[in-house]
Amino acid sequence: MVVPGLGSFWNRLREAWRAFIRAFSLSLLAHALRGLRHPIGRGLHEPTKIALNYSRVVAFVRNLIHIIPFGFALFEIVLNWNVYYVGTQTYGAAVYQIIAKAHEILIQASVTAIVFSAIRRELAYGQGLPFGFLFSGLQITQVSYLWSMELWGAMKAGSIDLSRRTGLLLLLIGSILLAATCGPASAVLLIPRLQQWPAGSTRIWVNATADQIWPTSVDGSDISEACSNVGTTPSSACPASEWYALRDYLFASEVQYSTSREHHAIALESCLIHGQISARNLFGGTYLVNGTKTQLVRTALTQQAVVSDALSATGLLWFWSLSNLTANAGHGSPLSDQSSAVHRIVNDYKQPASIATCLPIHIKSNNTSQPVDFPLYPLTDEQSLDARNLTSRIRRLGPYKVIKHPDWTYSQLLDAPGDVEGYRIKWMERPRASFIDHSIGVAILLPRSHVTHRLLVCNIAATWATSKLEVATTALGVGTAESMAHNAKPLPPGPISESHVPPHASGTLDPVFRDSINISESWARYLNPSVRNTNTTLFNILMQQPQFNLQQGETSERATYQIATLALAMLTTNGLARMGWGSTLQGVVKRKGSQKEGFPDGDYWLSGRGDVFEVDPIESRNWTSFRVESSLEGYAYNTLTSPPKIAIAIMMVYCVLVLGHTIYSGITGISSNCWDTIAEVTALAINSTPTAALRNTCAGISELHIFKLPVRILVSRDDEGEGEHLELVFGPVDEAKTKARTIKPNRTYGTLPSGCVREIKKDV
Repeated sequence: MVVPGLGSFWNRLREAWRAFIRAFSLSLLAHALRGLRHPIGRGLHEPTKIALNYSRVVAFVRNLIHIIPFGFALFEIVLNWNVYYVGTQTYGAAVYQIIAKAHEILIQASVTAIVFSAIRRELAYGQGLPFGFLFSGLQITQVSYLWSMELWGAMKAGSIDLSRRTGLLLLLIGSILLAATCGPASAVLLIPRLQQWPAGSTRIWVNATADQIWPTSVDGSDISEACSNVGTTPSSACPASEWYALRDYLFASEVQYSTSREHHAIALESCLIHGQISARNLFGGTYLVNGTKTQLVRTALTQQAVVSDALSATGLLWFWSLSNLTANAGHGSPLSDQSSAVHRIVNDYKQPASIATCLPIHIKSNNTSQPVDFPLYPLTDEQSLDARNLTSRIRRLGPYKVIKHPDWTYSQLLDAPGDVEGYRIKWMERPRASFIDHSIGVAILLPRSHVTHRLLVCNIAATWATSKLEVATTALGVGTAESMAHNAKPLPPGPISESHVPPHASGTLDPVFRDSINISESWARYLNPSVRNTNTTLFNILMQQPQFNLQQGETSERATYQIATLALAMLTTNGLARMGWGSTLQGVVKRKGSQKEGFPDGDYWLSGRGDVFEVDPIESRNWTSFRVESSLEGYAYNTLTSPPKIAIAIMMVYCVLVLGHTIYSGITGISSNCWDTIAEVTALAINSTPTAALRNTCAGISELHIFKLPVRILVSRDDEGEGEHLELVFGPVDEAKTKARTIKPNRTYGTLPSGCVREIKKDV
């Protein structure tokens, strides 16, 4: 029967209260609070009930179950989408996990309610649904349902429209996947992650052109003659500046090698050198090639001094800007307490890299006119060289590919200035057409023996390696500049027996140096100046310092060969790193309001809204600019990595599902408080008329066609004619007769046929 006055306020309130109790599974509590139970209608003290409600108020109350999980999902999405910084420490990780688990349970309950709503709608209003879908709302937390007979049988139910089956199938599969992933997704979004997060971005300017910082050729025209005689003065523009740091570095190194010469190693640590305000590392490395007959090649690289100085100054200004903040993290925790950060140049930065290899030569005559043989470094593009000048030479230290210099003979090398009892250097420029990818040659005359002249003829190639540069700031100040060479190519496998590059050597150098720098003799001579108060040259001092760790039966010839190539590579790199010396960071730092002095505007800098340094556009048109991005390490919510992006996508799918269901139920106003538990569906089935379609299923179901059967809930008249009750009907039905048996909204159902009642009473 239809509930009288359902449209009245009190009846709507009563139905809304019942909907609330059912939605939040509080029936037991409501039952305990009822002081008196009074039966309505017939049955074992169980009142008759409305199967379907047509009331937007009741539908709204039913949807209250979605508010908490839906609202918390939106909170997690917004929290991570807007980048919320927590701080350098986080507390209560276990609490976050418990909250995420509770959120998972609420989402699963919400999704279950949506699935049951769709099932009830099809059972009561539609064409019915396949038997395999009947209990699907209770199985969304079981992934195994995806390959169950119930699901696959329901998918093939031809008696139900394909569109309805497809819609239910997509809803069920999506709900199962959502129930399985919502917990991890919530935990990913709720627990803050330790990583770098943005702390400002700005352009900086250095008052030098790119050609001044990274020239394609270098000469001595701009170098002071004072650089030809150096002491232990602080870092300067002289190519050999800070040579004493390299001396101490070589003195502390130990050269070790095996008698088989199959593997070679050199114990290296970086050499600390300085710019005007920056600290940098000058690294050396070793390539060993050609198997057991090795040709040893030294490599070296370091950061460009001018750019490192500008970046270090930027990092220091950023550190000071933290004292001029009015925002408290803008993101959670006071940033004025966070002094540790990384500042990196993300565009158009290069650093010098050099490679050196030497060929040992013994000359007995002072008047030999034989052209000088220069060794080629490994993997040189020999096709770019004059084949007529290419040949191979076998030395005790290994086989060498060499190219003859058309303008130099060995006799011309013997007049190198310096003490014949020491190490002397002769620089040799090479024709670029004949020596592509090479920078300059050098002959090292070893201390004179009684009979022969001993030489090392060396080949040096230098280039500007495209790199990334960064510095770190801490509470103690600005750290050492670090970089990574990004145009690096590893040596190929095969004849190369071993490659040694220090662990912090900022990348592996490409042995094939394209676009090498053309180094003139007028510039290179400043790499070997005289040293004050010593009456000798810098290179002679370097070669006197190393303490060789020789294996039994070996001589110092190979150790001399190794240390000479290392010194040449590192001297060349150190000199090139000082190009553009004297150029500095330019621009007026942006400050707050009308302030003309004081610290930079920290709020503006950390926001990343624009450039912190203001320069004259005309004056700066030839300057070199860099983009500096700063980042803080700490716990934060953001979407910088894939896991939070995937988690947000999962939560957005859930939110869309809830919104769609809420809008639909709000428009239709149809809702139900029935058949969302196993007990209720079981009671409905027991009170239904048996069907032959389910023959032999009392001990289980093994055939797929059973799950294809259409099932729906229809009205059945009471035997006594006093009421109506509902039952499950399996199999096809006559649609013309079915219309009269369709469930009506706002009507109570629940009486049983009198025969069934008498039978139950008898059993009782």
